[in-house]
Amino acid sequence: MLAALALTPGQPVPTEILIDRVWDGNPPNKARDNLYTKVTRLRARLQEIGADAQVSSRGGSYILETDPENVDYYRFRQLRVQARAIAESGDEQEAVRLLNMAAELWRGEPLAGLSGSWVDRTRKGIEDELLGGAVERIEFELQLGRHADMVTELSALADGYPYHEKLVELLMTALYRSGRQVEAQDVYRRTRQHLVTGYASEAGPQLRELHQRILRGDASLLLSPGMGRARNNLPRDTSTFTGRTGEIARLLAMATPHETAVTVLAIDGMPGVGKSALAVHLAHRLAGRYPDGQLHLDLYGHDTERAPLDPLAALDQLLRMLGIPAARIPPGLDERATLWRAELARRKALIVLDGAAGHEQIRHLLPGTPGCLVLITSRRRLAGLDDIQSLSLEALPPEDAATLFGRIIGHGRARETDEVATLMRLCGYLPMAIQLVGNRIQHRSSWQVADLVALLGDNNRRLAEIRADNREITAAFELSYQGLDPVRQEAFRLFGLHPGAEFGIDSSAALLQADLHTTERILDDLLDHHLIAEPRRGRYQFHDLIRDYARQLSADRPDLQRRVARSRLLDFYLFTADRADQLLHPRRVGLPIEVSGPPPALPRLETAEDARNWFTGEVDNLLHLSAYAADDRWPKHAALLAHVLSQFLETSGHWKEAVGLHQRAIDAWRLLGDQAGAARARADIARMLSRAGNQDNAFEQATQALTIQRGLNDQHAIADLLDLIGVIYIYRSEYTIALEYCELALQTQRALGDRRGEAASLSHLGIALWHLGDYPEGDSRMRQSLAIWQEIDDPRGKQITLNNLGDFELQLGRAASALQYYEQATAADPEMGPQHQAICFNNIANVRQDMGDLAEANQYYRNAVKLYQEIGDRRGEADALNNIGSCYVRMGRDNEAFIHFQKARNIAVEISERFIESQALRQIAGVHQRAARHDIALDGYGKALELARAIGDLYQQARTLDQMGFSLLNTGNAGRSEECWQQALALYDQLGVPEAEDVRARLGAAHAPDRTDSTA
Repeated sequence: MLAALALTPGQPVPTEILIDRVWDGNPPNKARDNLYTKVTRLRARLQEIGADAQVSSRGGSYILETDPENVDYYRFRQLRVQARAIAESGDEQEAVRLLNMAAELWRGEPLAGLSGSWVDRTRKGIEDELLGGAVERIEFELQLGRHADMVTELSALADGYPYHEKLVELLMTALYRSGRQVEAQDVYRRTRQHLVTGYASEAGPQLRELHQRILRGDASLLLSPGMGRARNNLPRDTSTFTGRTGEIARLLAMATPHETAVTVLAIDGMPGVGKSALAVHLAHRLAGRYPDGQLHLDLYGHDTERAPLDPLAALDQLLRMLGIPAARIPPGLDERATLWRAELARRKALIVLDGAAGHEQIRHLLPGTPGCLVLITSRRRLAGLDDIQSLSLEALPPEDAATLFGRIIGHGRARETDEVATLMRLCGYLPMAIQLVGNRIQHRSSWQVADLVALLGDNNRRLAEIRADNREITAAFELSYQGLDPVRQEAFRLFGLHPGAEFGIDSSAALLQADLHTTERILDDLLDHHLIAEPRRGRYQFHDLIRDYARQLSADRPDLQRRVARSRLLDFYLFTADRADQLLHPRRVGLPIEVSGPPPALPRLETAEDARNWFTGEVDNLLHLSAYAADDRWPKHAALLAHVLSQFLETSGHWKEAVGLHQRAIDAWRLLGDQAGAARARADIARMLSRAGNQDNAFEQATQALTIQRGLNDQHAIADLLDLIGVIYIYRSEYTIALEYCELALQTQRALGDRRGEAASLSHLGIALWHLGDYPEGDSRMRQSLAIWQEIDDPRGKQITLNNLGDFELQLGRAASALQYYEQATAADPEMGPQHQAICFNNIANVRQDMGDLAEANQYYRNAVKLYQEIGDRRGEADALNNIGSCYVRMGRDNEAFIHFQKARNIAVEISERFIESQALRQIAGVHQRAARHDIALDGYGKALELARAIGDLYQQARTLDQMGFSLLNTGNAGRSEECWQQALALYDQLGVPEAEDVRARLGAAHAPDRTDSTA
């Protein structure tokens, strides 16, 4: 009986239904009397154990009166709902945690010890829900990349539910992603057999499609049984071959025979990337299509011990492979090529030309008529050959690299998952490097993966430690390097001096001290040799290990040569960044920038858009160079680079990186003996910290900067810092103190005639006054600010102030007017940074929610959260999460709302943002209130009210008092409820907000002549 009632807590269950469930459709005589007896015993037992539940009767029904949260089944279902909601917000990690909490609520079999048809149906339904929760969690786990960890659990579940095709799909996916393709296919075969045997049914279309996809990546299944009878000298295919599924699919598609020409495929790539292994693997897969021979010829294009095979000798070997007697092989190159083509004209053969030095070496080796397939591997792009199809091979994905390593050393020894992942990164995910370190540990039974990580973790020794027996990774790089002419070798060494992750043509020209045309030719040649890569047009980079090799070579050059070259690079970036900063922020008063001489080539920078694009493309390099300049005795460059980058980093959301940049700039300015520069850097740090929500450290940096500038009597800097400290106090929800600082800043700026500073301080004063409830004065200050921004034509200032005015209008209940301000804000500066894009999304969502477009509002809020998370704006993220929660409340989905409010509150507590914390607390209390948990609600309202009063925000106080009144009324405190509403009304009237009329009407109804206590 308790089970029947507990499954629907708080809801009436008719007596007839209870009788049917208790006695399974076969009730005894006087069943109602017996049921009453059972209810009496149940009530007594609940009271005896002190349970927070009681059984009541009403209208021929019984009700289990308890908080639904006390029922595990209800809690389980709500946690699933919350998990889905938070996953939609992009937090699969939190969804997994919630689903794990849901699973932990269950211990043993549902409804254990009970029997009957209703029990059986209910138990089956609950078990299905449990399994559904597990499936949802595992899907999220797989999205998080935990496929290897899921295999054991999925195997057990699939064994328990052999006909559950979704579980089988997940298990096959996890196995396949873990590099266990054969096992994935075994799972499919077993499942299909179960279905055919047990139900005379085939697997579903989704499962069949997944099987086919895995099948196409399995090498052994396509081996032709007749392959061994052909002329075949292919090297053996290794059992450790891993991954390359996408590349194999492309090559298989490219290998389709032509009707009129021979099919030639070229695989090129850097040393050690696995070109030969892929070509041999592919050749074994395709061998069955070419019954007249599968031939492999090593051309020794990059061999430490042998010179490249010349075409004459190569043709001699190929003809002998076909069984041509030596006496029939002519002496001349053209004659041999003619005989080779004649012999192949009547054959279907597959030829692997491995390790080509260049197109001249293989031109004569290509068949002349269709029917054959040629696979070529080379470290160079074979652009000199016509009518070939090429694939450039990259390093392995991290998961495939780890799988390869596990296969080499045995998966039993590769259980240190984190260490394996680190080792693969140190190997640059390069198959040759992985093979070498794998071979090394394989023959040392006492070694752990962590030992190799320690060896390779020293960047100065990494290349030397990637070796096994007499094979070293550097030997492969050395051959490619030696294949360059002296000019390219010098360029390769100089590029090793670049501290950034990638480089462009202009910066390369500065480093080489060469013109653009010469630089482009050199870069193209290095690209063709696969010593550099071109991930985007005009942008170049080293593979990690080749960068180490280039730096190793550059370290051998005289220190003066290296320093002069790096000076040219630093000058280029400082000169260009300053020019870009001036285009992007023409009104900014910057420091004078001087370099030793103009760079030999500059990027096209004519407009603000050009400047923004250049900064965006080069920001990582600029940050790397700034760090290098600070660490390697270039204090002037370190200080000035931070100065010219500060505005872009702030507006583009690179706040975390900017903090480190400006910290190093402080040290640089100190080395230069420039106190003012150090103070400016501290002010820059304070802005970044404040934007990211770290108000305490921001305040410390700003006050230190203010002390320095007061000592130097720099009034402009003093005014800016006073205003900045005012903003920090606003973010700390200390509005009265913020008001004082912003007023001091305003007075100083007006005395100096600083219109831009005056406009900023007026805007900040408006925000502080608004929070303190002085709406008319706040609105007036904000409009004064807007007038100045319009006067000096500052797009960003106009955008920020228009947004603020929109917020004011929305709070006053004027949604249409607010939307107009938001639209004007967007138009004021269309090239807004990510933070202002997020603010724009949040504002539009607020209007949509106010107008009742809840689904659209929710999507805008989620877009805002995503952007806030990307740039690290914790305050903005918390605000948007609160707003998502309020949106869910209006949808009637309190469970989803609750988890978003809770997350917003957690962030607010972390960053000491008491305004948002008070909002979240009030909203959480509202969820409890609507669930009739009024005591919990009142506790939450009390905390929210305390915070709102501490920060002086009258509107938050009014909203909290307003809502608190309902819970007081429902707990029998009508008098206190009315007091709350009277206080709320007074505050609403003071603020002039529309909520006042609702409260006035409520209080009027309470004092109407026909009022009775029961209607209070």
